[in-house]
Amino acid sequence: MLGKFNCYDVVIVGSGLSGQAAAAEAAGKNLKTLVVEKGRTTGGSGNYVEGIFAVNSKMQIKQGINISGEKILHDELEFSHYEADTNIWKNYINESAFNIDWLQRIGVKFKGVATLGAGVNTWHLFDGLGKKAIHDGLQPFSQRNGVEFITSASAISINRDKNNEIISITIEDFETKKRQIITTKAIILATGGYLNNREMLNKYFNSNSSRIIPMNCGKNNGDGLRLAWKVGAKKFGLGMAMMYGGQIKEESIPSFKFWKTDIGIATCEMAPLWVNEIGDRFVDESVFRIWAHAGNAIIRQEKVYAVFDQSTIDNFTFNVLPRSLKPLSERTRLNKLKDMIEQAENKKLSFITTSSTLKKLAKKLDMPNLEDTVNRYNKQVKLGKDEDFEKPNQYLFPIKKAPFYAFELGVGSYCTMGGLRVNHRNEVLDPVGHKISRLYAIGSDASAALVGDTYGVNVPGSEAGYCIYSGRNAVDEAAKLI
Repeated sequence: MLGKFNCYDVVIVGSGLSGQAAAAEAAGKNLKTLVVEKGRTTGGSGNYVEGIFAVNSKMQIKQGINISGEKILHDELEFSHYEADTNIWKNYINESAFNIDWLQRIGVKFKGVATLGAGVNTWHLFDGLGKKAIHDGLQPFSQRNGVEFITSASAISINRDKNNEIISITIEDFETKKRQIITTKAIILATGGYLNNREMLNKYFNSNSSRIIPMNCGKNNGDGLRLAWKVGAKKFGLGMAMMYGGQIKEESIPSFKFWKTDIGIATCEMAPLWVNEIGDRFVDESVFRIWAHAGNAIIRQEKVYAVFDQSTIDNFTFNVLPRSLKPLSERTRLNKLKDMIEQAENKKLSFITTSSTLKKLAKKLDMPNLEDTVNRYNKQVKLGKDEDFEKPNQYLFPIKKAPFYAFELGVGSYCTMGGLRVNHRNEVLDPVGHKISRLYAIGSDASAALVGDTYGVNVPGSEAGYCIYSGRNAVDEAAKLI
């Protein structure tokens, strides 16, 4: 259903976490607001977000967590090789604790603060993931305060007058194909980037982009970026995705079905032997502790396999795992692993290859160096020291007992980060750095400002937290013009 009215103060394109934050902020300012969502339901990839970044929040203080905002800023600038925007990061850090308070006031619940892998304790975990934060907190607050949401409708064009001022946006109903021109004083793009547009991935990433496996809502195809580019926005920060490491690569069913399952955890989070397309080892497999680094290491190879023998699978099934799964899970064993492997074999899923000998496994996968790699690996396991890559001893398991397994891995990714350049007001900029008046971008569409070529997962929740910050910031700035 298209909008009830033809004129709004603000039109927000996209109803993910950033769009929802913008809508709630607009509601609090009594702005006449329309949210346009192309899917049948709201929330987008924001429904799967675990938590958001903040520094010096009341929750952190209560848990005895003391983190310096200045150090976070320094570390992020260093991590990005100063490609990140200093002013945007400073403002974001300074507002982050207030954003937690704001979310709690409007009904969003949290269950505590944690870290991820080798990161710092900045991750404020939602109670019930982003799905509950959005559908029990943000959206109900917005709707109670007059914000209108429409679904199954797409933004077709941003329209300008003869003076090149943005005056309206054209939207189209998916079912009826009916179009409507909506007059507005400000447009906020919150469309989530372009992770689900394979053509754009192939164009802006390296030649192995075909191995990127989207782990999101499936709707982020770059349409918001194209809307902005057509009215003169600069193409900026393209070719960067939040790659979180290995992910089972399967052609016949969606790979996301293996995320956080026993097979997914065993292959990607327990540091088994990883080999590339010719059977060579290429990294300390415990690199997943900073999972963006794991993604970089894996995508540099033409193919990657996690190699197991039966004894390691038995060990993961029946014994305590070599690392904790907290804060995301209390589990200590992968008791469904053997059953999942058997089901995958029975279904003849393409990601799994098994054999009675390593020689046969190597031949099936055309990996000439696999046997030598495993033999050397087993010698180092016996010595109790990984001399090649210095993987911690807790992850060293010999590969000797048949049958032998190889699980093909792609690179999992939550979102792209970038596409548009914005200033500290989240105003969209043109190729010479001038703002495009009344056009704003938030969330993944604008988050190139936070990063260089790799997402800094050492500061957990920073992309999701930026969704909240940028959504509120854009509305606060737009309200000054309304």
